[in-house]
Amino acid sequence: MKKSQLSDKQLEEILGQMPKIKDHRDSRDIYSNIAHRVEKRKKMPAWVVPGVALAAVLFLAFILSPGLLDVNDASQESMDRNSASEAKSSMEMDTAVRDDSASNSAAEKENTLMADSADGEEKANEFAAMDKGNPYEGLISLYPEEIDTETTELLSYAIPDQQVMTVVPVTVTTPKQEGKSWIDSYTEMMPKLKEEEWGLTDYYPMDASWNYDEGSKTLTMDVKPNHPFQYGSATNIIFVDSMTQNFSRAGIDKMVLTTESKPGIDLGNFGSMEELPINAETKKRRAYLFLTVEGIQNPYLVPTKEQYETVGDAFAQMRKGDEVGYLSPSLPDGFKFAKTELKDKVLEITLTDDTTLDESFLPHLEAILMTVSEFEYTGVRFTNANIDQIGPFNMNEVLSLPLAPNKKNID
Repeated sequence: MKKSQLSDKQLEEILGQMPKIKDHRDSRDIYSNIAHRVEKRKKMPAWVVPGVALAAVLFLAFILSPGLLDVNDASQESMDRNSASEAKSSMEMDTAVRDDSASNSAAEKENTLMADSADGEEKANEFAAMDKGNPYEGLISLYPEEIDTETTELLSYAIPDQQVMTVVPVTVTTPKQEGKSWIDSYTEMMPKLKEEEWGLTDYYPMDASWNYDEGSKTLTMDVKPNHPFQYGSATNIIFVDSMTQNFSRAGIDKMVLTTESKPGIDLGNFGSMEELPINAETKKRRAYLFLTVEGIQNPYLVPTKEQYETVGDAFAQMRKGDEVGYLSPSLPDGFKFAKTELKDKVLEITLTDDTTLDESFLPHLEAILMTVSEFEYTGVRFTNANIDQIGPFNMNEVLSLPLAPNKKNID
């Protein structure tokens, strides 16, 4: 509806030009009529006024609703935008938190993996260092790669086993000292031996005095009259056997026996002996057999008393053990070779196609190497072996021969 453009004066002029209307009713009729209407208005229902008021409110709301709607829409839109912004911000924060968490988790995981890897690498390095330090550590015999013979004294002691049926050659080492003789090192080491711990008989030190003449290569052993080596045939035999084994490779030509500086020692069934024959040649060309002792991981390598013409003969004895069955075979039945031959002082052993070797062959391999060292060879090479490595030994290369059997640590 357009707003009127007429002024109040113009409205008055227009109304003045309209025809006059006269009411010909009697004044009493008019009054009665008005009174009737007033009375009627007073009798209107109570809900009419509130209803009219409600209708007016609704009418005004209808007129004003587009504006309100716009405001409400704008407000709602603003609220929606704020909500969306807050939601987006929350999502971004959640994402950032997740990203940070994932990043931290990944970093922690990487650090853990790096730590584990470092630990594993450190352990591997430790094992490698151990292997590099002495890969022959857990073996039976002593090998040239383990010691410097220029600075280290190698000492061998023949020790009776617990049943006093045989003697076991045990090897220990000690640093060489300038001005100190070999026999002094040898006798000073005797009390340090751990025979019982090694599953053998407590035999050293001997109640004797020793003297070595380097010029004549003569070793003198002086005992007291009540020495223990005169009682029992087994004791006599063990004494002679242990002394000849101890010194046969020590560069000694003769061993003189005395009792309180007088010639001779009473050795029971052997009678009185003034001298023991020390012949290095009698302690070569032997076969090495196994002596298994309860509680000791590796078997002991014990040489036979017999000598053999060839290494093949020695190998044959290694399959049998000793005559009384006390020492066990050091070669298994499954170990077969087609031939052995000498090439540049290296014994070449050609295995048969049905011979299968594994890590359990390691003690037997050491018995072979120790036996070969008794002959005129400098090493052993295996041909047609089904395995590349046994312990520290590369089966594709020439294997070095041991210096002495049954090494022990006295530290």
